[in-house]
Amino acid sequence: MKWVWRILGGIAALLLLCVAGLWLAGMRPNHGYNYGSVEINRPAAQVWRYLMDDELVKKWTGLDEIRHMTPGVTGAGEKLIVKERYQGQTVEMEMTVVRVEPPHIMEFTLAGLGAPSDRFDERAAYVLEETGGRTRVSLSGKTEYYGTLARLMEPLITPAADKKLAEDLARLKALVEAEPAESPARH
Repeated sequence: MKWVWRILGGIAALLLLCVAGLWLAGMRPNHGYNYGSVEINRPAAQVWRYLMDDELVKKWTGLDEIRHMTPGVTGAGEKLIVKERYQGQTVEMEMTVVRVEPPHIMEFTLAGLGAPSDRFDERAAYVLEETGGRTRVSLSGKTEYYGTLARLMEPLITPAADKKLAEDLARLKALVEAEPAESPARH
C-alpha cells in the first residue's frame, strides 16, 4: 500500500511543480505581450481597407461577427462587439477604437466579455509603414488576464496567440497580394 501513496505523492509533487513553473513564467517582464509583422507588396492605402472593411476583416482574422455599437461614430471612440472562433471556442470581446490615422495607425482596446474567470483587457495597435509601394504591417499588443486560471495559463496562451497572429498576417498578405496593385493615382 505504501507504493500507492508514493505514486500519489509523486503525482501531487509533479502537479505542484508544474503550477509553480507556470506561475513563475507568468511573472516574466514580457508576459502577455504579442507582436507580429508581415511585409505586403502593396501600398498602405490598399492594405488599410483590410483593417477597416468588416467583410475584408473577417476574411483574414477569424472574426465571425462584427457589430457596431456606436452608430454614427467612426474612428476614435467607436465601440464594436466582435466574436472570434478559435480552436472550437468562441470569444466575445468589446473593441474600442482609440486612435486612427489612415492609412498608418489604428490603436484599439479589447475587453473579454466571457465569464469573470476568462476576462482580459488588451491594448493593441496596427502600424502600417510604406516604402516604395511595399507596406510593413505590424501588430503589437499587451494583454492582462484577470481570472486565476487564465493568469496561470498565460505562458501557454501568449505563444498560441503569437502563432495565430502570424497565421492571420500571412492570410492578410495572401489576400491583399491576390488583388492587382492600385495605381498611385487612386490614392
